[in-house]
Amino acid sequence: MKHLVIIGAGGYGREMYGAALGSVGYGTEFDVKGYLDGNADALNGFAGYPSIIGSPETYVPESDDVFITALGSISSRRHCVKLIAERGGQFISIVHRTAFLGPNVIVGVGSFVAHNVVLTADVHVGEHVAVFHNASIGHDTVLEDYSHVYALCSLGGSVRLGEGAIVYPGSVVTPRKTIGAGAVVGAGSTVLLNVRDGVTVFGSPAKPVA
Repeated sequence: MKHLVIIGAGGYGREMYGAALGSVGYGTEFDVKGYLDGNADALNGFAGYPSIIGSPETYVPESDDVFITALGSISSRRHCVKLIAERGGQFISIVHRTAFLGPNVIVGVGSFVAHNVVLTADVHVGEHVAVFHNASIGHDTVLEDYSHVYALCSLGGSVRLGEGAIVYPGSVVTPRKTIGAGAVVGAGSTVLLNVRDGVTVFGSPAKPVA
């Protein structure tokens, strides 16, 4: 049995704990050991969670540890992945049992697929990606490493989400569009055109934000 360590004990980390309990492999392949967080008081006032067992900056992975990040900041996520990997830590993916994964769907190491997500067919999810609850991802879509798709988003077929790109809740990306690396799609937006690297767009139709 492996012991899952969740990196980040904030709101996302608390969500991750609940998701892990309902995920494929929980209780047979892994249990939950605790959190890593630089703020030792992050769970103060919250009951029913495992304890904070250390900081990502100093924790030394044990042989049966496995890791998942629960950090909304992509730069922080990259930083913590690097720290733990350099010390020999291994990451796993967390896929909720209610998620639908169609034919030839690939989910990369360290990625999170939440409850009621639909990955229809031939979808490629890269490493350390997060797809939050009730998102729908169309056929042949590629989510590159460290990208985030938040709750209630719909990505059409053959969309490409670049490395570190973010699509905020309730947004729609129409088929065959590319969201560039580091780009951001604001909440509730409708993307009808490609979005260049590093650009933030918002609205329906989505337009660059000055």
